[in-house]
Amino acid sequence: MSSILKTLTIRFWCRASRQGNDGKSPVEMVINLDGERLVTILPRRENSNSYIQLMNARRTNPLREYLNAIESRIREYETSCLREGKPITIGNIKAFIEDGFVERSGTIGSLTEDFFKSLRLKRDSGAMTPKRFRKYEIALNHFMKGSNLKPEDRISLIKNRTIKDFQNYLVGEGFEPGTIAGFLQCLKSIFLFGLQNGQVKENPFTGIKIGRKANKVRFLSEEEVSKIRKKRMPTEGLEHVKDLFLFQCYTSLSYCDMIMLEPEDFKTNGKGFVFIEKPRKKTGVTFLIVLLPEALAIARKYGYHLPVISNQKYNTNLKEIATLCGIEKTLHSHVGRHTAATFLLNKGVPMEIVAKVLGHSTTAQTRHYAKLLDDSVFREFKKLESRIEGI
Repeated sequence: MSSILKTLTIRFWCRASRQGNDGKSPVEMVINLDGERLVTILPRRENSNSYIQLMNARRTNPLREYLNAIESRIREYETSCLREGKPITIGNIKAFIEDGFVERSGTIGSLTEDFFKSLRLKRDSGAMTPKRFRKYEIALNHFMKGSNLKPEDRISLIKNRTIKDFQNYLVGEGFEPGTIAGFLQCLKSIFLFGLQNGQVKENPFTGIKIGRKANKVRFLSEEEVSKIRKKRMPTEGLEHVKDLFLFQCYTSLSYCDMIMLEPEDFKTNGKGFVFIEKPRKKTGVTFLIVLLPEALAIARKYGYHLPVISNQKYNTNLKEIATLCGIEKTLHSHVGRHTAATFLLNKGVPMEIVAKVLGHSTTAQTRHYAKLLDDSVFREFKKLESRIEGI
């Protein structure tokens, strides 16, 4: 306890020897901590004679209120250090004053600032995608809004109850379970970072389980793809969206990779195959796609310059196309990629090849798409039946 309990005195001065052309001198604050001295020039100037009169006056005045408020903040800081068992040093007091009487080392703002500084290094080095980085920003924004906290608030205010209340807030806002789990996981990473570097003393996520349900793979059957292909669209814009979606169904390209295609990306090998080989925007892993005749026809239709449409407009128009074609499934930009991947797997294309087409670094990711269509199941049992009869 002897290293924590120290004598701290605070004095204010306004020396005539430092008087300027305006006849006023800067007000100084002198802090003494067991022999160590800190002098701070305050953003306040007074006439030295008037200063003495105001400080000795019986009635309160703006100058005394100003200086009393400053001393009060420093005393509050001293008390918080004693309460939390933190050492009181001249260096800590100086930092507290320079940061505007806010102890940066114990605030939510200081924690998140340091966390995102480390995250930017990952993003800039390519170890993290910009999209993933943005997810952390979104999760934090929702947390600060939902919990009514401010960056200058103390980290210690965030308790286990705070996280549970945030969960309930997200449910009330109508977020899907998977999205809520994603937000919580991002938030948990921030606090784990704080625990590792000593900024967080108590983990508010203790005892909270983050359940993430596996996303259901939605894809179209060959009959549903055929319905879209044969349907004439009432407008040119919908026709463009229809072609882009079919191109996804035939190639397995993600939306962001598809709209970034340039004519030079369509290459031909010595055997007459047209193919696309380039890194995925999301992961940087290289994919290799050989264009089927249907996909090649769409590419040639637009002179290898596929229409460029915003993701939001694309998804909105896909819902309209689903209605026009009598398809009850919800169409969005991921469904085309899922459809192509599932189609290839169900046609017997080896998992390793499909992984290369999709731009997956491992086949473990590709198994996410390995959903057998009903007719594939019946076909395999038909083969089994034939083999049994031959025994």
